[in-house]
Amino acid sequence: MTARISSFADDAARTRILAAYDRAMAYWPEPREEHDVPTRFGRTRVHVYGAGERTPVVLLHGQSATPAEWAPHVEPLARAGRRVLAVDRVGEPGYSSQSLPIGSADDTAAWLEATLAGLGLERVHLVGHSYGGWVALQQAVLVPERIASVAVYDPPRALAPLKPGFLLGAVAAAVSGSDSFQRRWFTRLIGETGVTAEEAEAGMRLSLDAINGFRIRLPQPQRMSDEELASIKVPTLVLLGGADRVMDSHRAEARAQHLIPDIRTEVVPGAGHGIPVEIFNDRVPDFLHEVERSVRP
Repeated sequence: MTARISSFADDAARTRILAAYDRAMAYWPEPREEHDVPTRFGRTRVHVYGAGERTPVVLLHGQSATPAEWAPHVEPLARAGRRVLAVDRVGEPGYSSQSLPIGSADDTAAWLEATLAGLGLERVHLVGHSYGGWVALQQAVLVPERIASVAVYDPPRALAPLKPGFLLGAVAAAVSGSDSFQRRWFTRLIGETGVTAEEAEAGMRLSLDAINGFRIRLPQPQRMSDEELASIKVPTLVLLGGADRVMDSHRAEARAQHLIPDIRTEVVPGAGHGIPVEIFNDRVPDFLHEVERSVRP
């Protein structure tokens, strides 16, 4: 059982990764609060920004990206008068700590439900990127009671298979041990997002330190069945990169449109697997406003 729990490679790796994490989190807007939520899977660190009575937004980051990746998006999401909460997932490199294995989508959903309950959140908009997008879609299927809407960018494998070239590149980058090779691979994967060079470098350094110094023992994203996707009853926004190297974006879009009842989709021309800041910061807040207008008496 212990072997299935994620861990830092050693104390030096922990120190190095958390220092990179702190440098990347410096790009978040202030004031920022931090809360630790106990769950049976471990303690979950949550970063909170903003205030207001609107339904809060919960952000789920990509693998090895940490809540730091949401820095360009937090203020636009909070601007309408809502709290924005970014979850540092248990089993990922960061300040959360894992005490039990998370071996399935059901475990992941149980962990997230416990975290939302521990925060006292009765209703939330879930926003996820990459692996976090897969988690968000699964939550809308497995434990939907607290979910007001779901917005995702490039959820791998959920809607379409992974491209063979991506799988080969990911394995090569992970085992190469070459900083220059890993940088080239990540740069091609992420594409141009619109963040500053300094912020992009902070995120890159964190991801590279994480893949080299942290052993992730979490379930791989799996294809969601037609029945699962059709069971998603909340309003859903799916954004996809038109130049994505992870999966066929147009195939993913067509499947989402065909199966998810209350769906909006967009393939962003030229975008890669990294979130295009300008598009995301326009489309997602507008989507949240639309959802909330539709439920007002």
